[in-house]
Amino acid sequence: MNGSREFMIGALLSIPSFDLSARVHHRLHSRGFREITDSNSTVMKLLGPEGDRITELANKAGVTKQSMGYLVEQLETAGYVERVDDPIDARAVIIRRTKKGWAYTRAAAEEVAKLQEEWTQLLGRAKMKELKSLLAELVAKLGHHYEGSYLEAVTRPPGQRRGSQARS
Repeated sequence: MNGSREFMIGALLSIPSFDLSARVHHRLHSRGFREITDSNSTVMKLLGPEGDRITELANKAGVTKQSMGYLVEQLETAGYVERVDDPIDARAVIIRRTKKGWAYTRAAAEEVAKLQEEWTQLLGRAKMKELKSLLAELVAKLGHHYEGSYLEAVTRPPGQRRGSQARS
């Protein structure tokens, strides 16, 4: 890096994040998951292992219920999610992954792991470990709860998510 130039933290965080998302999306498309858009992939990342209500998904994504409903409808039409009755509130429905949705999630986790290994080869193991440690520290100091990646959380079997109870 050029020592006389100050690099903006936003770009330094955004560029690798964008690169990761774009490359994973391309690889998943090559694996046959062609119906998933960038917006749809965000929904799939945010969807908990036991499923979520549309309002919960909308809150996680920072969008309106209507916008989230539209995205969920696209995923439902493509066969990635389904609506089931909420056992806790008969007025509500839960959006959860189908077998196809779980296959997508597992494939995404595999591709992220491959790219992380590629980055490790570029930086070296020690620097990659340090990078992850510094980012985890920043996330914690910003007051965000982090238990691993969304994909790590959602690939765990239902009822085994860290820090939560399965819906009965």
